[in-house]
Amino acid sequence: MTTTEIDSLVSDVAVDFAEEMSLADNLLREITQNNRQATYAELVYFQKHLGWDVSEVRSQLRRMTNVLRNQAIAGTTQDREAASKEATTATEILSKEGPKVADQIAKLEAKLRSLETDSRLSQKRCDEQTDAVDQLKKLCPQHIVESVRHAVGTIEASIGRQVHDGESRSHELECCLDRSRYSSDESYHEMLRRSFPGAVSVISENRMRKLSLSAAWPSIKSEIEIELAGIRKSLEPLRKQFSDAIAQAELPLSHYS
Repeated sequence: MTTTEIDSLVSDVAVDFAEEMSLADNLLREITQNNRQATYAELVYFQKHLGWDVSEVRSQLRRMTNVLRNQAIAGTTQDREAASKEATTATEILSKEGPKVADQIAKLEAKLRSLETDSRLSQKRCDEQTDAVDQLKKLCPQHIVESVRHAVGTIEASIGRQVHDGESRSHELECCLDRSRYSSDESYHEMLRRSFPGAVSVISENRMRKLSLSAAWPSIKSEIEIELAGIRKSLEPLRKQFSDAIAQAELPLSHYS
């Protein structure tokens, strides 16, 4: 066989191998894109035409997975040209506008620091003034302190007592209406029976006492709701009256301020 004939044979084998590789590449692509395993017939094809065993087929499928992933990222030539132009434009804009924006940010940050400093100093002055006023009240002449203490005590014993009693009764009634505040029906019924005996029935079963809501409970519940609404309505002005009265009684403590 002449050199020319050998070269021709090698060339034909190379062409055939390239065609086989192209077919194999397409088959690998199809298997990977469909996210499936190679069939027995495909494994036989790879073994017969390319000499790939099962391990090599798996390796080639991993290679194709990487090919498809990177192709998706790389895009087409047109995609890459467009991306390059976009990056160039963005870089030019950044070069032109970036310094301006950075300067604006620096000015805004300086303004923010100034505002924070003003706020901090203002709050500090207010705190110092409040503390000084409290100290001046403590330095009031004793006869003024005693007079204020007596006046405050009188208010607490009158309006203050009304507020306290109203809040206590309001809390009691709210508990009567809110079963969720108690861990069990038994504890709820015990509390309710102490406040409204008629709201709970006592039944003996097998020598054991059992509490349950009585037939009168719906009516009693309505009465509780009405009473609670009335207390809440009266408490609001009472609290304000109490607060205003205390503030008025304590005015003499501002003797030095």
